[in-house]
Amino acid sequence: MSGARMSLRARLTGTLAGRVALLIVLTIAMSAIASGFFVSHDVKREINSLTMDNLRTSVLVIAKLLDPGWADHGTEMPISQRELEGWAYVLGARITIIGTDGTVRADSSVPPDSLAALDNHRDRPEVSDALSGGAGVDMRRSETTREPYIYYALLDRTEGGDGYVIRCSLPQDRFYGMVSRVRGSIAASLLLAGAAALAVGIVGARRVTRPIRMLIAASRAAKEGKRAIYPAGGAAEIDELSRTLRESARAQSKMMSDLRDERNELETVVQSAPCGLMMLDAGGRISRVNVALAPLLREPPEDAAGRRADGALRSPELIELIASARDGGDGSAGKSSETGFAFRHNGTELFFKARAVPTATGELLVVLDDETERKRMEMARKSFVADAGHEFQTPLTSISAAAELLASMPDSTHKERAPYIEEIARQRKRMTALVDDLLLLSRLESGVPTCQSEDFDLAELCRELVDDARKNPLASGIEWSVSLPGGRIAFNGRKKEIGRSISNLLDNAVKYTRKRFAGSGGGITVSLAPEGAECVLHIGDNGIGIPRDKLAGIFGRFERAETDRSRGGESNGGYGLGLAIAKTAIESHGGRIDAKSSGDSTDFFVRLKR
Repeated sequence: MSGARMSLRARLTGTLAGRVALLIVLTIAMSAIASGFFVSHDVKREINSLTMDNLRTSVLVIAKLLDPGWADHGTEMPISQRELEGWAYVLGARITIIGTDGTVRADSSVPPDSLAALDNHRDRPEVSDALSGGAGVDMRRSETTREPYIYYALLDRTEGGDGYVIRCSLPQDRFYGMVSRVRGSIAASLLLAGAAALAVGIVGARRVTRPIRMLIAASRAAKEGKRAIYPAGGAAEIDELSRTLRESARAQSKMMSDLRDERNELETVVQSAPCGLMMLDAGGRISRVNVALAPLLREPPEDAAGRRADGALRSPELIELIASARDGGDGSAGKSSETGFAFRHNGTELFFKARAVPTATGELLVVLDDETERKRMEMARKSFVADAGHEFQTPLTSISAAAELLASMPDSTHKERAPYIEEIARQRKRMTALVDDLLLLSRLESGVPTCQSEDFDLAELCRELVDDARKNPLASGIEWSVSLPGGRIAFNGRKKEIGRSISNLLDNAVKYTRKRFAGSGGGITVSLAPEGAECVLHIGDNGIGIPRDKLAGIFGRFERAETDRSRGGESNGGYGLGLAIAKTAIESHGGRIDAKSSGDSTDFFVRLKR
């Protein structure tokens, strides 16, 4: 509050226009106060005089209405109570008729039957003055109505008698209300006149100081890099100052415009760069940073400007690189530094290559290349080549061995060659299936659809796939618990991919349940139910289970829960691509698949958006 008062005081007394305006305000205020006091006093006196004249006139009117001798001869009132009240209403005053002995003979505000209860009025100041001097005035609270009144009493003498006193009164609030209204009108007039005079004075003061204010505004605009308008004409000194400032501002504006264009171009380059860019000033604070560096910042890039790099960055390797580039790593002059590092962000491991280059102005440019995709592709390619080569080795070895045996049996019969020919055909089918699975998985991972989306009944598809799984020779003796909705569950997607995913899960359940239970005892549970905006498919079995250390990686390529199983020794052996295909296909439909397993049971949960 004190700050605001100081600011107002500074504006009023610290500027030429403010001082002129303050002088005008003080002059008008003093004039208004003096004028209001004298005018109000004169108005009050005049209204008081007019009120007394009004009461005197009212008394004289009532005196004319009454018979001068009625009071001396003891006759009744020559005017009725109703007429008295009517005249009181017309005159706007209370009328009281009092005998010279002080008894109230009539009153416009008191019924005739209540007059006897009124006090004797002879000692009333205005009545006493009227009896002794002919007229009396008083201002007091009425003992009858308990309201403040202005009283005027007049003695109406009769020839040969004492006469009677006629008294008229008005409520004081009417008198003071009139005074207040007049005072209010006077005050409003004075305020209006003062406001008009103040406005004229302020306008005049502003016109006098306008060239100076224009020079100040133009100088501020030039300082902020905006267009400055300097006044022309006026006093010779101001005109010369304006011309000099105008020329200086023109040169400054061109320089600021060039700097602004260069800054905008630099900002565009920084933000549109495909790599991460960060500029540090000589004090180690971030002056510019683009969105590519966002994963390594503790806050959004737009909020990181002005922060020290060692407090804004989350990567120790990058902080160490910046420090090394500044002092050369051994206290010597700064030099370019480069490093590669891995960083985990939102559960994902990212790979970066960073370079820090000192500039001639003492700033430091940090360039960050995201090598995550290249690293992942490199690792995936190596893994794929190794796994695929290993998977192809078994069937190729079998085919090669069978072919060599056939070549060494030129004189053998067809019956003797048949087992080797069948082995070659069986291994050829396994290789074909492996290639088909690899092609399907590659298409799914690349986002290339293998078929068109269509509307179909998800419950009916699950029902058909369960029936097919039951017909598998390995499913004999397995108890099935199936809970599928009887109605239709509408779904839109690539039916072939969804069917392949569910079929892979059912085949695994049959295969690993049979592996544990050669005869009876095995059980498979299948259920499908809508849950909110999703459909949840559950496929569980009481087979051999999945080891805890293998559970997290079972959806990867060539991953198997059975580490001791031959890759080709059994007719029902797989290549570890089924779950990878299922996961990729389901996630491409916006769903997800989860697995839970204990020592002797495995449960898969597939969630698809309805």
